[in-house]
Amino acid sequence: MPTSHQPLAVFDARPFFERALVYGVDHGIIDRTRIDSIVNDAPKGMVQIAEYFGTQYLRPNIEDARQRIVNLVSLFLEHSGGGDLAHAARSLRDNTFLSHSRGGSEMLKQLWALPEDSVLDGLGKPSQKAFLAQWSLRSLADYRKAQAQRQDYQATIDAARWFAGQLNVRADIAGAAAETVIRSALLALLTKSKAPMLPNGGDFLNLLAAIRKKGVPAKSLKHLHDRLDTAPAGCRRIAIAVLSDMQTRDLPRILDTTRPINLLTPEIQPLYFVREFGPEDASQFDIAASAEWRKITGGKSDDASLLTVFVCLAADLPPKPSLSKAAARALIRKVRANGFQCPPVLAFLRESAPFQMRDDLETLWLEFFPEAETYLLDESDSTLNEALVYLNDNCVIV
Repeated sequence: MPTSHQPLAVFDARPFFERALVYGVDHGIIDRTRIDSIVNDAPKGMVQIAEYFGTQYLRPNIEDARQRIVNLVSLFLEHSGGGDLAHAARSLRDNTFLSHSRGGSEMLKQLWALPEDSVLDGLGKPSQKAFLAQWSLRSLADYRKAQAQRQDYQATIDAARWFAGQLNVRADIAGAAAETVIRSALLALLTKSKAPMLPNGGDFLNLLAAIRKKGVPAKSLKHLHDRLDTAPAGCRRIAIAVLSDMQTRDLPRILDTTRPINLLTPEIQPLYFVREFGPEDASQFDIAASAEWRKITGGKSDDASLLTVFVCLAADLPPKPSLSKAAARALIRKVRANGFQCPPVLAFLRESAPFQMRDDLETLWLEFFPEAETYLLDESDSTLNEALVYLNDNCVIV
């Protein structure tokens, strides 16, 4: 049977510098004088690298430095010439060996200067020396992958800062994920045509409610695109991608009227930046988001009022933020007859409590419940006085 002859690709594991040097010699590009120059320069560079990362007086450090300098030269040659061996050979002929090593080092320093994530003014970046220690032994493929990713992070951060400047944000956005700032800015521009700003907690809820009520009119979308046309090209590219994701993922959920806003908010809000989101703002924001919570608590947020509500729920009574003494005595009698239950309170918190307060409220209840159970179910307290004093100390009894 006839066989087809397919060319085989040969994998060459040698460093790119070595391949370029051999190519240059074989093709008459690099002469003996240039080889001698490389041989003389290489030890100088190795000593400098060994001293930078440790000491030149230990053999393992020198061997490590040899690998680093060959890799740095290879990085620069392969990257600058696009992997073309002839181009790399001519570069070795026309420039010193140490200039190629410095070129590779500069590539890595520029990579280090780029952000390693999209957090605005993020902290915790490794030192340049630690970064070079790791990356001076990495491949060009690793370098290019990291460079593309970090350039994208930088573009996202630049876009977030542009939007923050356009919308006159007064809060410090340091530490925020850049995309959350962009999403909030786009949401504000979609729903407001006059002097939009990055939203605070209450504003964010109002934006969601406005979209649910009116949808996203074509006019608003056009207004947003007109605004984006004034953005720098990189910012516009990032913003259009984020907007597309919002239209695909966020807007359908916001417009779904079968889901209460208070259940939707914990899913949506973490994707957005909310300025000046302090404890009071969080409380107002989430309480407003939950009509059930507001109705039951009467707008109260102090521990005593909330524990009163929880005690009522645990006793299977209509929840109230305060009780009369007579009602408190009736509650004690009921729990002694029917039991005092923890789960109904936890279920209520998970369904209706403001998302930002939920963990703290669960902790408040779980710490209170065992002691409350001891006092309220103590049959030796036949007059109910001890149980009533306990409720008076921890709840609102009027």
